[in-house]
Amino acid sequence: MSRPQQTRFVTRALVLVVIMGLGALFAVHPYIAQGTTVPPGQFPSWNPAVPCTAVLTSIEGIIGSQPNANGGATYGGGGFIPGIPNKRSTSPPCTVNGNTTFVEVHGVQMLTLTNVVEDCAQYPNGNFCDTTSNFKDPKCASSDVNLCQMHMEIDQAWKSASIAPQNPPVTTQLFDIQGFVYWDDGHLNDSWHSYTGWEIHPISAWRYSSSSTPDFGLTMNLNKLSVQQGSSSTATLVVTGLDGFNGTVTLSAFVTSKIANTTTVTLNPPSVSITPGGSATSILTIQASPSALVYNYWTVTLKGTNGGLTHTLLVTLAITRPPPDFNISASPASATLTPGSSRSVTITLQSMSNFTGTVNLAASVAPADTTASLSPVGPSASLSPTSVNIAGNGSATSTLSVSTSLLTTPGTYTVTIRADSGTLSHSTTVTITVSLM
Repeated sequence: MSRPQQTRFVTRALVLVVIMGLGALFAVHPYIAQGTTVPPGQFPSWNPAVPCTAVLTSIEGIIGSQPNANGGATYGGGGFIPGIPNKRSTSPPCTVNGNTTFVEVHGVQMLTLTNVVEDCAQYPNGNFCDTTSNFKDPKCASSDVNLCQMHMEIDQAWKSASIAPQNPPVTTQLFDIQGFVYWDDGHLNDSWHSYTGWEIHPISAWRYSSSSTPDFGLTMNLNKLSVQQGSSSTATLVVTGLDGFNGTVTLSAFVTSKIANTTTVTLNPPSVSITPGGSATSILTIQASPSALVYNYWTVTLKGTNGGLTHTLLVTLAITRPPPDFNISASPASATLTPGSSRSVTITLQSMSNFTGTVNLAASVAPADTTASLSPVGPSASLSPTSVNIAGNGSATSTLSVSTSLLTTPGTYTVTIRADSGTLSHSTTVTITVSLM
């Protein structure tokens, strides 16, 4: 073979090797950005504490398409094996064994529409917790939902180091995320972890996704709603226009059918107008009856509709018991006396929400009006006993004795009975009319 022929042969062989290498690389790491394939390591970090450049990929590109016995993704099928060795590190390696660990994923959506705060630890500068969420790829075509979703965490150590991003809001809007791939083999049997060990942990930064289609998103200012039995609470629903959206969004809200008879939800206003680049709010009011079922994980469904666009936001609702308390009442609440007479009134104290404790009582008298005299001589009032013990969900009574003398000025008086127990204080009144007849 002549020298020119040898040169051409070597050149062609090298080109073939490079093509085969790139083909194998892209087969392992699918890099998808707006429908085009992009090379790895070309996306700068959004977090100044991260020196790595990100590989643009997808949830499916990270966890792979090989299901295990539970339907979750296997370790061996993952696209970024092995991932970082320490999820708590505030400076994870950009590569491990030559494989990229830092990824960027576009267009993911909250799966459970909630942030969970868990796995807390004490650091020199305070106590910090992980904020965890599950995300899905809304464009994933796999029939196995576990291969379309992934667990992601904002790490406690990153919060302690003041390099963690803010917690994302509970919203239907799409996110772009940067973070480090990590394998946690302790969750292969956990449905909430999609039966796989793959995570993005930690998330180093996130942002809202952009698209060319006008749309809107729903965001709640609280990650979890809460209301006490017999009370109401409010939260703010934010409707945000995306990518030039302009129009009216009709809003509705409803609760799980099991509590629909005892808990109501309303939105005011029931529709909002959004201009390009703008947003609007509606106040969600939750009213729970005293008989509403106590549970920590009811669901409130919020829906926004504009023509063919509909977004649903599922927010967790906790119905709780009010804190222990008591109330006080008087029977009768009014009485008429003549000078030189007396009257007894029963004061009842009732435990609420399993209140248990000692309640101290005191009575005072004041004229309801002073038209009869500038310095009226009022009736006297006393309580027996002046201290009562209330058992859980029980009651106790005390007798209020109101007496007048022959010198008592006719007129109307108010007897105030005050009941105190620790920081709790309640009162009731009895109207006493002193008449000569």
